[in-house]
Amino acid sequence: MTTNYLKYFPKPVLDDLVNGRWLPIIGAGMSLNAHVTSGQRPPLWGELGKLLEDDLIDFNSSGALDAISAYEHELGRARLMDKLTQVLLIHEAQPGAAHKSFCSIPFDIVCTTNFDFLLEQEYRLGPNVVYPILEEEQLSLNSSKAGVNLLKLHGDLHHPRRMVVTEADYDGFLANYPLFATYLANLLITKTAVLVGYSLDDPDFRQIWHVVSQRLGRTRRFAYSIVVGANQSDISRFERRGVKVINLPGTRDRYGEILAAAFDELRELLRDEAFTVMKPTEERAMQELSRPRSAPSRLCFFSLPLEVLPFYKDQVFPALKDINLVPITADGVISPGDMVIAKLDALIDRSIAMVIDLSSNWTMVELKMAISRAASRKEKGRSLKLIVVMREGQQLPLALEDVTVIYRPDLLTSESEDFALDLITTLERELPSDRNSQLDEARRLLRVREYRAAIVSAVTYLEGELRSVMRYKEDDSATRPNHQSLLGMIKNAVSRSVIQSEWLPRLHEWVHIRNSIVHSRGDAEVSQRMAKTIVDGIIQIVSSFPPTITPKASFRG
Repeated sequence: MTTNYLKYFPKPVLDDLVNGRWLPIIGAGMSLNAHVTSGQRPPLWGELGKLLEDDLIDFNSSGALDAISAYEHELGRARLMDKLTQVLLIHEAQPGAAHKSFCSIPFDIVCTTNFDFLLEQEYRLGPNVVYPILEEEQLSLNSSKAGVNLLKLHGDLHHPRRMVVTEADYDGFLANYPLFATYLANLLITKTAVLVGYSLDDPDFRQIWHVVSQRLGRTRRFAYSIVVGANQSDISRFERRGVKVINLPGTRDRYGEILAAAFDELRELLRDEAFTVMKPTEERAMQELSRPRSAPSRLCFFSLPLEVLPFYKDQVFPALKDINLVPITADGVISPGDMVIAKLDALIDRSIAMVIDLSSNWTMVELKMAISRAASRKEKGRSLKLIVVMREGQQLPLALEDVTVIYRPDLLTSESEDFALDLITTLERELPSDRNSQLDEARRLLRVREYRAAIVSAVTYLEGELRSVMRYKEDDSATRPNHQSLLGMIKNAVSRSVIQSEWLPRLHEWVHIRNSIVHSRGDAEVSQRMAKTIVDGIIQIVSSFPPTITPKASFRG
């Protein structure tokens, strides 16, 4: 991926993004990027004060907050809400390119002090469910829901009494909304605040920093503000307040365009690197995730409610090895406290297929994510096969295209063999195994000097060919390929003269090297000579295998 803006982000800040430790806080400047048919744009903070001041008689304000407070005092809160709705273009403004790019980054929680609805509108156009949070009681209600929690710290124009907009509102914020202030402070203990669309004159900025300072004092973490074309004076003023500036090059008239490009790069970085902090419990899934994102994938992501997971693991997953698919589930890579949406997004991105059992709210959300990703991947020539599993009599929630639907019994038991076999057969039909593509990929990775990934691909190719070529006794489950490790299969192949015995020490060493690569996630040193020796050696070994007819997937392993 070509990048223009990532180099302006300090590496610890990018590491925080990958590790789910960003807390984006969106201010009024972001709304400048809205699309308005009439050609107008939402006002800046200082401009807002002037627009309100014009309606007041013999009044010269000392700033926007003064003008807003005077407006409410003279004309009432209801008239103030009407005026703000008008000047903020609430009924005209639509999300712009910067909103679209920002909302494509899979955050679990986003904070905003804006009164408009641009973020909600964009989230609802995309794959994620959004939960606006305005009342303190909501803080404990949305924690178990799949989606983006949008913390609207200062309310919005649909909730006039909740808005923090005048001097009295700001002065009473800590007393009136102590849980919000405490919740924000708690987030900032473990997360890095990344501000977008704030200026030093913005009372929202000062209010947030006042809350954090009161709660954390001098132990607060540094925050970062993403700006475009800032001068040194502004940078110094930010940093005196404990805010480091990420100053993207460019002119202010390209503010939205530059932000959109930067957000796109951050999203792609997260998709590239999210797997590095995953800890898959299955060895083969770990191997697949250790390969480059551009490499052909055999991951099949199963979106499953916990109550049916044991059935799939027992009845479906073992047979997928015979058709060269690697099943993976969210519970195998996501831990409590993780940035759930980001990891789900990365798993969908890495998978060749996704099976969604539509029997819970979570899997409904993941279906929406999958449909969106399948459409975007199709435009780039990377297909994502979707298979939806529904209970008998259940209705499709959406008009689905290019999606295979399979029906299952309401209750999955060990006797639901017909459904399991139907699903396995469908996957085999829709995703024909092409092990030669893994060999081609190993050679390609060797050419482009991705030596670690070339070794992983080559050993994966060997494992698939071994499973295909070996003949096992049907009455001896201990020697079936689904029940053996790779080293176990290699020893068995040597004992049956499928592999010559002189290869055994080298194969042991190569499997050990592959395992070190997969588990080290970047620390294992691999030379060009080592990678070429392993790839060429595996090609030589597999070329000596006797010709066979690849067996069909076996039910129950």
